[in-house]
Amino acid sequence: MQEDQTFSAVPHLGQERQVMTAWDRFLRGAELPPHAVRTVIERSWSRCHSAGVDPGRVSAQLLTPDEDLGRLRHRHRDLLDVSVPVMEQARQFLSESGAMMILTDPAGVILRTEGHPATLDAAQDVRLVSGASWDELACGTNAIGTALSLGEPVNVHATEHFCESIQPWSCSATVVRDPTHGEVLGVLDVSGLSGSFHRHWLTVALLAAGRIEADLAIQEMEARYRLATAGLERLSKASATGVIFFDRKGRLVKVEGATPRSLAAIGARLDWQAGLRIESFDADGGRHAGGAALPDWLRPEWVEPVVRGGHRLGTMVVLPESLRREAGQRIVRSRATTPTPGGTSTSQGPIVGESAALRQALDRVRQLADLDVPVLLQGETGVGKEMFARAIHEGRDRTSGPFVPLNCGGLPRDILASELFGYAAGAFTGARPSGMVGKIEAANGGTLFLDEIGEMPLDLQPYFLRVLEGGEVYPLGESKPRRAHFRLIVATNKDLRAEVTAGRFRQDLFYRVSGTALRLPALRERKEDIPGLVEHYSREVSRRHGVPVKPFEPDVMDALGRYAWPGNVRELRNVVEGMATLATGDTVTVADLPEEIASSNPAGRSPLPAAAERAAVTDLSGVEREAIGRAIVSRRGNLTLVARELRISKSTLYVKIEKYGLEQTVLEARRHRP
Repeated sequence: MQEDQTFSAVPHLGQERQVMTAWDRFLRGAELPPHAVRTVIERSWSRCHSAGVDPGRVSAQLLTPDEDLGRLRHRHRDLLDVSVPVMEQARQFLSESGAMMILTDPAGVILRTEGHPATLDAAQDVRLVSGASWDELACGTNAIGTALSLGEPVNVHATEHFCESIQPWSCSATVVRDPTHGEVLGVLDVSGLSGSFHRHWLTVALLAAGRIEADLAIQEMEARYRLATAGLERLSKASATGVIFFDRKGRLVKVEGATPRSLAAIGARLDWQAGLRIESFDADGGRHAGGAALPDWLRPEWVEPVVRGGHRLGTMVVLPESLRREAGQRIVRSRATTPTPGGTSTSQGPIVGESAALRQALDRVRQLADLDVPVLLQGETGVGKEMFARAIHEGRDRTSGPFVPLNCGGLPRDILASELFGYAAGAFTGARPSGMVGKIEAANGGTLFLDEIGEMPLDLQPYFLRVLEGGEVYPLGESKPRRAHFRLIVATNKDLRAEVTAGRFRQDLFYRVSGTALRLPALRERKEDIPGLVEHYSREVSRRHGVPVKPFEPDVMDALGRYAWPGNVRELRNVVEGMATLATGDTVTVADLPEEIASSNPAGRSPLPAAAERAAVTDLSGVEREAIGRAIVSRRGNLTLVARELRISKSTLYVKIEKYGLEQTVLEARRHRP
């Protein structure tokens, strides 16, 4: 494509007189000589002429009193929140080049300006100011309006402007798009008097717009994360599964627990490709949005706004009970073993226990089984994260694909890359002649479980993020992508938020993988489950090794109950296996205890009171969790008072509530308010 046909080409610098002559001819209705002006400019002039734009117009039109600038900025506050810091960072460049930067809404109305003081002052003459509309069909050819008209970057230099009073100016602009939905959110423009024009202006505008769109993408992921979390709280209270989520703009985000058949029964047509949007759900749509009519299939009593901290996160549509029954109750089922009372089973074996902490975790597993959101399992080493991941996978009504696990820890970077993405035949020295299918591709149609996700090398994380965003994987050495649609479950014993702060884990990947967090209880938090676990592992040892089941004497069970179990259930299983196979008598006695457990309860030590014993075997995290839980209950869920009592900020309190899985405690405490 030749330069005069491109939207973003550099204008004809030094040819202002030639362009001015062409402009005079155009206004007289005479035919223009070939290549007198760039094609993009000639076409814009034609649009302006057809719309009756006055070439003698001297300035842009300001908003009418009914169109208050404050309300307009509030409506576009998401765009402004991320754009203002970017514009401020460009202040030095703008001052040095004698330019200004302009942000507009999708209609070309200026929301914010930044730049060289003298240029900002001169801009007053043509109303290149906040609240002025620079739509192409109002102000003629200009970079803001023409970029909006084309949906493309554009330069407009000097006499290329359609209106004579604007011809002393030059401008370079590009549209800013919603990174999720692709719609135009506004325009970012760099303008100045023509004598100071530089060909780099458009590059600056493009780079700044790219930064804004990237920050908007992070903001959108954060908003969806908060919406999903709030939705799960609602599901937990109502035990509902038929729920449709819409974001703050009223756009369809997710459908949970409702089948296409049940939705069709009420006439709901949720077309993802068409980008379904319900105008009345738009929290920023102005005064008329709330009064817009609901679709025929949607009843007002099903609608619940999701509000947190005074801010509307979105809207939930909770479908009626009849539809929920049709969708079916989602339960975690056994596929290979008999369920254990008080627990559940996976193809790896039963999750054993009846403690309140375990039941709460399993209730969350049942809720998560049919939700199409990534799940982050948080817990100490040895709590059984893979078994819980399998329980989520196998409890899914629509499960047909495989469960593919991979531990990201302890593998060299290149080996982990091969395991994740696979590689083509001959991709590198030592590669298998037939190539290798990666775990991502192998999980297509099923579940990919990544343990120790926090150990994934930082330079691999962008490639994995691209897979999650695009649903395609490129094996090493191949140029064609392969489809990869899977349910993602990740696990870690690290604080990923702290890893993000430390720069060891990408923030955008964190929000992508942590759609819903589930904290798994440590064994010391569910010690009442130890007798059942000991019996289960004893029978497992008997079957595997062909030895009789040996009962554990009471003082042995007491010792096991007092031990802190830093290695959790995995450590208990190994201890039981060792004691059951090595015990020489008909029962397992204190003499068979491993040294570390026996020494933790020396003979002759007086028993500790229950409270002191708990303190002795609970680490600092356990103490902190208990203190926060007590404060939440005593303050009946008033988190402002809780933060004041604990002498921490509310933001820190929210992080710790999520870290320790205390969301249900907050909900229960609030139910007891007078």
